[in-house]
Amino acid sequence: MLSTLLKQHQSKQNARKDDQEKKKKAAIASATALSHALVDHLNYGVAQAYVNQKKLDTETKILQANAAHFSKQTVQWLKLVEDFNTALKLSKGNYSYSHVFVRDVGDKFMANRQQRFGDVENWARSIETDMRTISSALEYAYKSMNKSE
Repeated sequence: MLSTLLKQHQSKQNARKDDQEKKKKAAIASATALSHALVDHLNYGVAQAYVNQKKLDTETKILQANAAHFSKQTVQWLKLVEDFNTALKLSKGNYSYSHVFVRDVGDKFMANRQQRFGDVENWARSIETDMRTISSALEYAYKSMNKSE
C-alpha cells in the first residue's frame, strides 16, 4: 500500500514535471516569436525612415540646383536690365544706339522684337510688356516654390 502510494505520487510528479516542461518550452517559443516580431517591426520603421531620408536628400539636391540656377538667371537678368538702363541713359533717345546695344548684349529675343518697332514709344511699350511678363513668370515661380514647401 505504501509502495503503491509512492509510485502514484512519483508518477503524478513526473506528469507535473512534463507538463511544466511543455509550458516552459511554449513560453520560450512565444517570447522568441514576440522578440522577432518586435525586431522586425523596428527594422521596418528604420528601413522606412532610411528610404524617406534618401528621398529628402534627393529632393534637397534638386531644390539646391534649382535655387542656384534661379539665382544665376536672376543675376543675369539684373545685369541685363542694368546695362540696358545705362544704355538708354547714354543714348538720350538715340534709337540706333540702343538697337546696337541690344544686339551687343546678345539677347536674340529683344533683337527680334526691335525689328517690329516703328518708333521709340512703341519700343518702350514692348519692353514694358516683356518685363511685366517676365515679372509675372518670376512671381509665379516664386509662389509655386513657396507652396511646395
